[in-house]
Amino acid sequence: MLHPQVRFSPSNIAALKKSLRDRYPHIKSSHLDEAIAASFGFKSHAALRPALLQVVNHARLIVITDHMLLLLRLEELGYRDIDAGDLRHLMWDIKFPDHWYDQHLEKAVTKRRRPTAANSQ
Repeated sequence: MLHPQVRFSPSNIAALKKSLRDRYPHIKSSHLDEAIAASFGFKSHAALRPALLQVVNHARLIVITDHMLLLLRLEELGYRDIDAGDLRHLMWDIKFPDHWYDQHLEKAVTKRRRPTAANSQ
């Protein structure tokens, strides 16, 4: 099953949390933090924070979000009324503010992937 891939950044995590809060207002904020961390493969939000702070200024890390890991963590926290299919669709529909590439980097990547012309010197 395919999962959304997003840039690992504070603004993308905030967008994910906002979308989840809008759709599931009954879930506590701290529980969403824990579930979001789980969706990225972290054991806790406390484990996610240092990794996020470390890569935000130095790297463009693309991570896969897994709605089933998010759902499992929410179930562990007592939220059993969430439909897996609805959650999956929500995760795919989120408009993340930080794209994989900024405009400058996207041009550089596109230029590298363009084949060299046969008649070039």
